[in-house]
Amino acid sequence: MGQIKELSHNFIRKMLEENEVLYPYTKEKLQYFCEHISGGYREYKRNRSTAAGHKSLEEFAKEIIQAHNVKIKGEILDLKKNYYKQPSYIKKIIKDKCTSLISKNDPDHIFTYVNPKDDSRIDRLKEIINGYFSLIKNDNDGALNKQLIKRIIDQMVSGIRLMSVKHYADAFIIWRSLLENVSYLKVVNKGGTKTANLFVARKSETKKILGLSASSRAELDSINAQVDNRLKRRSATWWEKQRFAWAKGVLSSKEELSAKVLQEKMGLEKYYPHYQVASIFTHEHMLNEDDFVVISLLDYLINLYWRVFEEIRLEIIVIFAIKEEQLQSIKNHEESIRVLLKSSRENFETFANMIS
Repeated sequence: MGQIKELSHNFIRKMLEENEVLYPYTKEKLQYFCEHISGGYREYKRNRSTAAGHKSLEEFAKEIIQAHNVKIKGEILDLKKNYYKQPSYIKKIIKDKCTSLISKNDPDHIFTYVNPKDDSRIDRLKEIINGYFSLIKNDNDGALNKQLIKRIIDQMVSGIRLMSVKHYADAFIIWRSLLENVSYLKVVNKGGTKTANLFVARKSETKKILGLSASSRAELDSINAQVDNRLKRRSATWWEKQRFAWAKGVLSSKEELSAKVLQEKMGLEKYYPHYQVASIFTHEHMLNEDDFVVISLLDYLINLYWRVFEEIRLEIIVIFAIKEEQLQSIKNHEESIRVLLKSSRENFETFANMIS
């Protein structure tokens, strides 16, 4: 193996985003990054594969320093001043990055083919979702709540892939549907077998309406009557009511059923303003990255995906009877992303208040 070229202090200096007045870029600090990143890169090179994407030393270093830039913002003052005197700090960042990259050598990893320049937080999301996916993928129980969870995992995979390649508008479209399915899962879990049966019956009716399954003459007449009734009323509210009729017994609400009502009744009302923002991308696609000033579009999306997934994370563990020892690696990544998201928490909350 050829000798790895060295990183320069100037290269490190350009990548760091600390307040240089408060936290000077001393030779000791710059050398700290040079030495540990070069050592981590040797480990990465020994174990990498072309399937998982190949980073140059400079790309690898940028990813490590980016992870540091995000992480250090949420740390206490003493650590901000002295982290470069603690090898364990940077080694943990490098270990997480190498583990994430190297794990994608596994052909069963759902994110094997990835963007080698992924944001560190997206890397964490990939490892978390791959972890849950690997634990539940072979469960063949046809229970509706398990089917919904697998659908949610699939949507997390789709959304994360879209964020990875910077297709942010499409990631909003997936997130909107993700939130709906999270609310459905909570309704089904609360309503039990009766609600699950009504949900499945709705699916059966939809297949008949679309001609995807056979139906009797009486059923076709009933379907046509419903369609005629909807056309005469020309009312989106009527359609919403029919769409969510399966949930009415659980909600016990006098309000006309809608996606908003389901979210409110299941404790997800704080996400509805974000659901409306996502709808702009779904129906109008007018906004873009340059329009987001309070919080970057990527920071916003990562927060939305992670926060909504956390709403049903414990339900996944319970429903699939996942054992504690199976969760250790996943929990490490979950702890990491919570730390990484500290730096964008205030901006997210500010934007949330603006749109509420």
